[in-house]
Amino acid sequence: MTVSSLVAKRFTLVLSLLLAPAMAWAQDRAQALMQFEGVQARYQAAYAPGAVSRDARQLLDPPDQAIADKALAALGTAASRSFDIKASVAAIQQEVAAAGKGGAAPTPLVLEAVARFAKLRADYAAMDDAAKVEFFNRERAKPADPVRTELLERMAVADTREVDFSSQLLLSSVVKQLARGNAGQFTSLPDRTLDMAVDTLWSRGITSPRPRNLLTVAREFEKQVTQALLAALPDADVAALLAWRNDPQAAAEREALVGSYRAEVKGSGAVAIRTLVRGWPRS
Repeated sequence: MTVSSLVAKRFTLVLSLLLAPAMAWAQDRAQALMQFEGVQARYQAAYAPGAVSRDARQLLDPPDQAIADKALAALGTAASRSFDIKASVAAIQQEVAAAGKGGAAPTPLVLEAVARFAKLRADYAAMDDAAKVEFFNRERAKPADPVRTELLERMAVADTREVDFSSQLLLSSVVKQLARGNAGQFTSLPDRTLDMAVDTLWSRGITSPRPRNLLTVAREFEKQVTQALLAALPDADVAALLAWRNDPQAAAEREALVGSYRAEVKGSGAVAIRTLVRGWPRS
């Protein structure tokens, strides 16, 4: 080994050692934020096998539900091939870590608070409907707390819920047209045109009054449930979490989380639509 190559190797080693703590802190921050926002549980609930077709059915009108079984089954198959939960969650975490690079590692108090909040969320999700109503009413009856209100404002839960609802609405619309025998408007399009059409729909957003109202309700319900969960959290945990979500990297991390979550859902959904349409029998 030459002197120059030895020097270069040692420089690379030193540089990696210097950067390792920063990268580790960024990953720790990202992992804590993903747990706090419930990203993996949310993505799993919305895009696991069977979940996409189930949610699409719920958004169909009763007449369309009665004729959509074949289209919903095809959507379920296409979605199971298109949504990769592990890969998407990893990609989101990577983007969050990049946005939080240079930030301080979460303190033990923050990590403990995040863990308690994640357990609260998991316990709530495991409750039956009656227990959920009882919990919600009890916690929401507590006096308004400006600290908890501010912490909720720093969270991304309503925005990620909007992404999920938008995806469900788009997929249910495609299912509706297939079920009604209007597949030609999709099957005749080249892949590039079909992808552009899906991209345009995402960019335009939800404009029709009824779906828009449903979206507003979905966002508000997500916030209300999260507020109830925060109300059940000890004051010291809430204070630690708010301080953490008010640090210099927090806003960029939140933006990265929402943006990458949307990109993963949008991209996988576009693949599901293409797979569904291309596999649908031409009339």
